[in-house]
Amino acid sequence: MSIRFPRLLSWLLLWLPMSALATPQRIVSLTPHITEMLYAIGAGAQVVATDQASDYPEEVKKLPKVANYQSLNSESLLMAKPDLVIAWGSTQALMQQQITALGIPLLLLESQQLDDLPKELRLLGERTGHAAQAEQLAAQIADKFDFYRRQNQQRPKIKVFYQLWYPPLTTVANGSYIQEIMTLCGAENPFADSKAPYPQLSEESVLAADPQIIFATQHGSDLKHWLKWPQLTAVKQQHLYLLKADWLHRLSPRLLLGIEQMCHKIDDVVKTQK
Repeated sequence: MSIRFPRLLSWLLLWLPMSALATPQRIVSLTPHITEMLYAIGAGAQVVATDQASDYPEEVKKLPKVANYQSLNSESLLMAKPDLVIAWGSTQALMQQQITALGIPLLLLESQQLDDLPKELRLLGERTGHAAQAEQLAAQIADKFDFYRRQNQQRPKIKVFYQLWYPPLTTVANGSYIQEIMTLCGAENPFADSKAPYPQLSEESVLAADPQIIFATQHGSDLKHWLKWPQLTAVKQQHLYLLKADWLHRLSPRLLLGIEQMCHKIDDVVKTQK
């Protein structure tokens, strides 16, 4: 005798864990950009704990902290009673093993490029029960990226050095989404073809490239060491600019603010060259 479909379905549902069926209500985020994405799609009320670096929006600062970038406090995580932990990439591989061993559901994001942002907003929306809001935001961001790509076709190119870190002197290259942003804004990166996406450089190589603009994102003092070389075009023309790190170094919706900031700085310098 065949079993009717409704009865079969009910049996299957009984065997599935509740976490696989229910929308998670106690989410732990392990990176700042994931935290920002969750709040941006309306899932902030479901976030019960984060990593130590998560600090936006303001209410996140009050949440329990269960991890830093490299390590996880299993006891603190268990105290948060999560029904979903969201982590990022292979850089948090050890934490992922700990979470799996604790039997907590894990969602892993792999965002690396600009176009990953709208994709992962949609994924988070589906997983957290905020699909409509996530879809709306993802579409807006994708449209904005397309706008910048079209606009870039008319932008005159200008040579730019992006100081990601100092010391050691580190920049960005192809394979980094920050390089994608530089391209969107009409920046010509003399180190774009480096073998690694985040190469370390000598100061001499930057002097040889002679950029028209130098950007940094840490502290104003990190730009002052370039004043030792007044022959640099960027120094001579006073085109040393500090950008907001949280806008550019987190692949979250606030990245649009970072793109606007960089593009405006480059556009202002281009106008002075005419």
